[in-house]
Amino acid sequence: MHSTTSDPFEQRFHAAAQRHERAWVFISVAMIAVLFIAAVYLVVHDYGVVAKTARIYADPNTPATLADFQGSGVKQTGPNSYSVYEMGRIWSWTPGTATPLTLPAGAHVTFYVTSGDVLHGFEIQGTSINLTAIPGVVGHVSYTFDKPGTYYIICNEYCGAGHQAMIGKIIITGRAKA
Repeated sequence: MHSTTSDPFEQRFHAAAQRHERAWVFISVAMIAVLFIAAVYLVVHDYGVVAKTARIYADPNTPATLADFQGSGVKQTGPNSYSVYEMGRIWSWTPGTATPLTLPAGAHVTFYVTSGDVLHGFEIQGTSINLTAIPGVVGHVSYTFDKPGTYYIICNEYCGAGHQAMIGKIIITGRAKA
């Protein structure tokens, strides 16, 4: 049997419960939003994951003709700092694939990365370096190699039939002399 009479206590109870539910839903959503913003901030600023664009050219072939991308591609810019100009081309990294890059441990390296043909993914395994090499766009990211060892440059963006063989090498030798 269904009663149509309304109990004042029951109405007050349900109204209070709804207020509390709304408050807890709001608090939960606010906490999730704050955690999301904090996580994004941490990844972007503390880990230095953000790659910046150094230059965008109207002609996608222009970066390949620049003097910086010619020769060895490695330029010493200070006592323990280097600029490396990486060109991704089907299916190699220049420098890195034919001749490994050799740098001292503790070196602060700024990578300037572009592509001469299609999109490539520039990732150095064991580091936080991961950016997209785009024809006509020179992106840059910096990293300090503290540990000696061999680091592999891989393409993590499918670029054609030989994509799996697009591997370069960076050799970090013993601690640099300051």
